Amino acid sequence: MTVTGSGAPAPEADESRLRHLVATAGAILYQQGLVDYLGHCSARVPGTDRVIIKPKFSTRTRALGSLKPDDLLVIDLDGVVLEGDQAPPAEWPIHTSLYRARPDIAAIVHTHQPAATLLGVMELPLVPVLHIPSVLTNGGDVGRWRCAQLVTTPDLGRSLAEALSQSPLCHLQGHGIVSVAGDIPTATLAAIAFEQLAEANLRIRQAGSTPRAISEEDLRALRAAAGPVEGRWAYYEQLLGNG
Repeated sequence: MTVTGSGAPAPEADESRLRHLVATAGAILYQQGLVDYLGHCSARVPGTDRVIIKPKFSTRTRALGSLKPDDLLVIDLDGVVLEGDQAPPAEWPIHTSLYRARPDIAAIVHTHQPAATLLGVMELPLVPVLHIPSVLTNGGDVGRWRCAQLVTTPDLGRSLAEALSQSPLCHLQGHGIVSVAGDIPTATLAAIAFEQLAEANLRIRQAGSTPRAISEEDLRALRAAAGPVEGRWAYYEQLLGNG
């Protein structure tokens, strides 16, 4: 999925667009209750080692819902601030390590969303029980990073990258999740869908039942019938009052 036109934008225009997308992603995740003043999103500028990311929580940068494109930083893959006058999040190695390990990743979302986090703490499988036209229709391919530390060093970031492997999603033990994709809308919508599916799994088990998975055949049909990501992204933007 892409959200750009067919022409190649100038670098400045591309970064401006990515700043808008990263800020909007934070607002959407905040509106959905998946982040508060913590959690962060990022986007890698195509063809570069430049990463657009929110600043660390401070007296100036509070809830993700209040972030504006101009509030965002640009860092390199060593965490050095290239643009901006604040420090990056303490867990910037989540982003830089995953970008180093996976050239296919162009966007990362880290949240502390409750249902998905609990599912990971309980080490329960993410059973595909709902019609969710997203990356989650792959049958619940979720990595597990069995470490409760904050990802504040490159070594911990590399360990997380190994746990994520080629998956689009990963549990961080007792800490939240990461969602990775080729663009910010997909990574954001996957995090939302992950929470919806995790909550359904927990409720089914709480009721004393075993989640009944949608068949592989039906999952393939759902993938084929899934609408474009742009429509779902526009819906969540509209909830912000932006459409």
